[in-house]
Amino acid sequence: MTFFASSDRAGVIRITPTLPAGVLVIADDPSEDLLAETISALARHSYDGKTLLVPGIPEAPSDMAALEALISFRARVMHTLAQVVS
Repeated sequence: MTFFASSDRAGVIRITPTLPAGVLVIADDPSEDLLAETISALARHSYDGKTLLVPGIPEAPSDMAALEALISFRARVMHTLAQVVS
């Protein structure tokens, strides 16, 4: 089974076994634990201590700026996952 990390336009990250409609994919991995640990280490933690956010998306002034923040975060996540696997 593959797990997906995704974000909505507000920057809230969710890790799920399926992709909900209208989300942006950050990464996928067969290991839910590895994906969750990697995302948690790189994401911004909200004030509630539970919600993870893609850095730069919540305060992005436009959809294009939010997409650029997502692309940058995705690159960091993918780089980190690649280092763990190799």
